Amino acid sequence: MKHVSGAALGLMIALMWIQPSGAQQEDKPVEQVQKNIQVLKGLPSSQLLPVMHFMRTSLGVRCDYCHVAENGKYWMDDKPAKQTARRMLEMVSNINKNNFGGQPIVTCNTCHRGSTRPIGVPAIGQGTFTDTTRADDAVSVPAPLQTADQVFDKYIAALGGSDAVGKIKTRTIKVTQLRPKLINSGTPKAAMLNRAETWTIETFQKLPNKFLTVLTTPAGVTYQGFNGTVGWVKNPREQRQMTPAELARLQRQTDLYDNLKLKERYSKTAVTGRERLGNHEVYVVDTRSISNKAERLYFEVKTGFLIRRIVFTEIKLGLDP
Repeated sequence: MKHVSGAALGLMIALMWIQPSGAQQEDKPVEQVQKNIQVLKGLPSSQLLPVMHFMRTSLGVRCDYCHVAENGKYWMDDKPAKQTARRMLEMVSNINKNNFGGQPIVTCNTCHRGSTRPIGVPAIGQGTFTDTTRADDAVSVPAPLQTADQVFDKYIAALGGSDAVGKIKTRTIKVTQLRPKLINSGTPKAAMLNRAETWTIETFQKLPNKFLTVLTTPAGVTYQGFNGTVGWVKNPREQRQMTPAELARLQRQTDLYDNLKLKERYSKTAVTGRERLGNHEVYVVDTRSISNKAERLYFEVKTGFLIRRIVFTEIKLGLDP
């Protein structure tokens, strides 16, 4: 089967990449790992990059907007924007603590929406919107939504039905992933370019529990596999067996039926809307996985196919898609 859940499945496989064994470290507080941490003390070090990514995308900037983006200099405070960012983090934290029980309801993106300057003035066109306080305005009745069970059942039917899904024994997945790229490293013009480097990932699976993943990057090719007994990693730097923790994580993410038998993977599901995604009309389904991860699924109304999945990582600032 060569196509299962499109880009969503690609994200899952991309996240399966195993780092060298030296990367498997205790998740210490970030101030014990990085220099000059002031506002984010206590944050698990593994969350630092997701938090930075969340701030970068919320403001629509690159890392060098706040940082001296040269190797070994990210900790420096030479740029005023970094001091502003610290004050904003404290402000957002106080708003959430004083009004929302400490939950990250208000985030950087609440005000910035991809701009360094929050937009405080309503656009003039907003004055032409329907006055919803007037009782005589025509009210359109939205089309009724299907239940989550109905959406999932139509998805299985789109794949050929339960019997056809049960007969699938192998799967091949090809993914192209666009990654950040550091340019002019070690110079004052160092900068991180978003989506400037291409990685390709090919994964081959066979029931009951064999798989091979080939990750091709500008730095070389990494292979990782499992023969039913032993997991292994091979890259230009090393060849070794996976640690038990690596193997357990990988096995959880390589269930061949994971994206076919969707209903079984969620503890909570709710159809929250019907909207357009490009040229497709879709049902939006908000879910919680068995492992309590928040996800949002988009099923095409006409065909029933799943055409997008967003997996959220819960970080200090909110949900990072």
